[in-house]
Amino acid sequence: MKNLLHCVVLLVPIVLASFAHADGQDVRGCEFEVKARCASGDARVTLAQGAVIRVEVDVYWCALHGHPPFACTIDSSRTGQDSVWSEDGGATLIANGSPWNPDQPDRVKVTVGRDVSIDLSETQSLGRCGAGAKLPQTIVIPAQGKICRVRLGD
Repeated sequence: MKNLLHCVVLLVPIVLASFAHADGQDVRGCEFEVKARCASGDARVTLAQGAVIRVEVDVYWCALHGHPPFACTIDSSRTGQDSVWSEDGGATLIANGSPWNPDQPDRVKVTVGRDVSIDLSETQSLGRCGAGAKLPQTIVIPAQGKICRVRLGD
């Protein structure tokens, strides 16, 4: 009986892990902190059979002492109604369906390879960020490790 209990305890994580990937989804994510610029955050990209189906980015900028941080948020999924998804040269483009400034581009470009690159250089911060906050230029989710490589704007 004791051996059976040990086997069950050892098999539970294996069984749970197989259920987590049973639908073919893989979540890649990372966190970052840029102390010199007082910014931190995280990014997650969900893949289904290698295709991007969801992108989540949270960026926090320090505020004055005692006040909550300024935040930027992107949470877009292929099934959502607020964005238009397309493929372009091996990258997934996610265009905002109702950009803050309709005369300017507002899209996220995600490229999946060994690492996952989230290009935010054509993404409008207005409408996604609180006052005093702005999205980074790029976030790279590495294949190994959980620390993002981030390029902040000016």
